[in-house]
Amino acid sequence: MRPGPARTKTTSAARAPKGSAAVANHELCYTTPSQDFEPFETEHEGYTGNAGNTVDHWYHRAAVVLWPRDRAFVIRAKIDPGWALGRIAKTLAARHADEASALAHQLLPFWAVCARREGKLLEATLQIVGSLAQPQTACALLQPFSLWNLTARGAPRLSALLETYGLEWCRALLRGWVTEHRSYEPDESRLKWMSAALAPLCRALTAGGSPGQTLAVEMLATQWAWLRQRWTEVLMMDSSEKDRAKALAGLARPTLALIESCELSQEAGLRTALMNALLEKPDLLPLQLGLLRAAYVRRRPEALRALGLKRIHDHCAREIATRVRAPARGGDDWSIEVPLQCTCTLCAKFKRFLESANQRRLEWPLAQAQRAHLHQTIDIHGLPVTHTTRRSGRPFTLLLEKTNALFERTATARRIAEEDLRWLEATVGRF
Repeated sequence: MRPGPARTKTTSAARAPKGSAAVANHELCYTTPSQDFEPFETEHEGYTGNAGNTVDHWYHRAAVVLWPRDRAFVIRAKIDPGWALGRIAKTLAARHADEASALAHQLLPFWAVCARREGKLLEATLQIVGSLAQPQTACALLQPFSLWNLTARGAPRLSALLETYGLEWCRALLRGWVTEHRSYEPDESRLKWMSAALAPLCRALTAGGSPGQTLAVEMLATQWAWLRQRWTEVLMMDSSEKDRAKALAGLARPTLALIESCELSQEAGLRTALMNALLEKPDLLPLQLGLLRAAYVRRRPEALRALGLKRIHDHCAREIATRVRAPARGGDDWSIEVPLQCTCTLCAKFKRFLESANQRRLEWPLAQAQRAHLHQTIDIHGLPVTHTTRRSGRPFTLLLEKTNALFERTATARRIAEEDLRWLEATVGRF
């Protein structure tokens, strides 16, 4: 029996009729009380012009909820699954394995909902499934989670399952954690997890010997394939250069975590492939610089050199030095270079206008849909070009004009490049 107070309200122009039924339970707050109950508070609002008089009566109510004693664990577990895991852990600690197994089986019908709602339960679940020594039950309890729910603290507990359930069991679990949750887990969750938990997980797995190292290497190959595809997707983003650079810089810490994990797992081949891809893939300079800065902050000098990032450092220094030493933009150079993804004839002509060094203004008769397409292109890429419509004649004329913001952006980019070059020159001996 579990009573609980409730604040109940009824609104009416008159009191409820004598003997009317009152409905109350643990989920219902608004009921219709009878005249047998006295309100503890009454609020009256007079005629407002739009509505008549109203009277609000406030009552105190309580609900009594009863359930069979043998359903107590399930009912409480649905409300507080963390409590249920703690109860099973205490039962296991008391060496009542059969009772703990029975309690774990009672969780299975609704556990998937709890696990996906509260990913933080994974660590506590890992703690009990190893002691259950029941592969099917353990898999059913763990499968609804995602790999991105695994924290650095929980990594050793996953590694401990290798000894209990074996390599194939753990391999299937990790595969399910990645593939079954790919459709609804945002990329940001995976990137955040890679930055924080990938290296600790590899460290825990490889400490367990050959099976753990095998599992770590397979997991790293999966993460590398995904991360490389993510690089490509960012490079192909139809957005401004600033937004692309920011997105690439956001991939620096996951990339560093992958390099560190290769080092921990002694996976030299994958690390070499990653380094080569960083140098061979064009336009990755924001990612490369972000990687160097993140490694410089996170690693001590001797550990920093062990990562083998000197090739990346040298490449960035050469690339940025070339940009800094290039002649400054002339005051009459109005050219704008931007990688437009659209290849339609409209954008082809627009691109020629952008790349022209001496053409600042373009008057272009266009239909509404064509004007809207160019408006969208300018806004997406954040181009220093104004776009207005002269509404005379048919079709209306789109007026495009490059602005002085072009020169301000060029000066800002040059200043940032000079700062990056000074930092690279100052840290050359650290890598």
